[in-house]
Amino acid sequence: MRRVLLMTASFGSGHNQAAYAVQEALKERDAQVEVVDYVSLLNPALRSFAKFSLIQGVQKAPSLYGLFYKSMSRIDPDSALQRYVNHLGIERMQEYIQYYQPDAIASTFPTPMGVVGELRRTGQIGIPNIAIVTDYTAHRQWYHDHADHFFVATDEVKRDLVSYGVPDSAIEVVGIPLRRKFQAENVMRLLSHRSQLVREMGFREDLPIVLLMGGGSGILADPPLWESFIPESGMQYIIICGQNRRMEKRFSALASDRVHVYGFTSEIDRFMAAADLIVSKPGGLTLTEAITMRLPMLLFRPIPGQEEANARFAEKAGVAVCVRTAREAQQFLLEVKQHPEILERMRMASEHMPTCGAAARIAEKIMLFATGRQTSPAMRAAYPPELLPT
Repeated sequence: MRRVLLMTASFGSGHNQAAYAVQEALKERDAQVEVVDYVSLLNPALRSFAKFSLIQGVQKAPSLYGLFYKSMSRIDPDSALQRYVNHLGIERMQEYIQYYQPDAIASTFPTPMGVVGELRRTGQIGIPNIAIVTDYTAHRQWYHDHADHFFVATDEVKRDLVSYGVPDSAIEVVGIPLRRKFQAENVMRLLSHRSQLVREMGFREDLPIVLLMGGGSGILADPPLWESFIPESGMQYIIICGQNRRMEKRFSALASDRVHVYGFTSEIDRFMAAADLIVSKPGGLTLTEAITMRLPMLLFRPIPGQEEANARFAEKAGVAVCVRTAREAQQFLLEVKQHPEILERMRMASEHMPTCGAAARIAEKIMLFATGRQTSPAMRAAYPPELLPT
């Protein structure tokens, strides 16, 4: 049985969900799979600082986060600073690799991919190093000359990587990997029984259903605006507060037959299938799940960096509208209530966008690398045949 190590990072849930989707597909191919949060490999002080800085930067100073994002994309790959980044957590990474003995390593976040690449560059390991990009853009941190294969969402992302120096032949356009519940057969089953689903949830079929998703930095960050708007809007709501218990408690005061409030939920596929519109931050996984469910999107205040790129992609495709304030979001909701054809156009645009199957294709290619049936120019140049996977 081949062993695969999937590296993710707990900066938001998207990287984790993509890793779990690939894990599901690999297990179907009889692989032993371990998903590891790269952040857990950092020393405690650095781990706390990194998570606190990212959360505070996104919530309190998004423009500063945008400057940081851009500055990290300008780092020379051969610079001392980039070498430092590629050494973050490297000792514990090496220890874990020695313990687990994987046949292939795939990362849904760029930093662990760079750390594995550094171990490859210095000759300490000869394991395939694979990248899974989970946004509709690719940051320059994804580049490393000891990465073997890249899975990306679109041709535009592929062009980003090529411009950084990644060989065209090392990049495969597959989409973004989604969990099994978002695969074609389950999506078709849910959408074909949408009316029944709406009734089971206790909603009326003659009123639009809005899926509101957002924690402390999302669309729900200004509760008073929504507390006055929701009861008077004439629409129905599924409100997802995530891990924000305080927000869940506050919005629960609005709960009724037309307003359902949840904290963390594992039923997002059912909620998306029932909804007429989702209001959310533009994470790569959320966008892809909504497109798969043919669900129009209202994207709220994308932060500079990958969220802005994701929002541009969705707007250009005609499947989303972007707003900067809660007031603008509410105006759009009232507009689509009066003109439902707006949502219908967005829904039709999503039907032309293939989204299913990425996890399976990624798993198949990872297994080829893990079994030695596929190598890369970087691997063949760095290692004699006896050190390559067999």
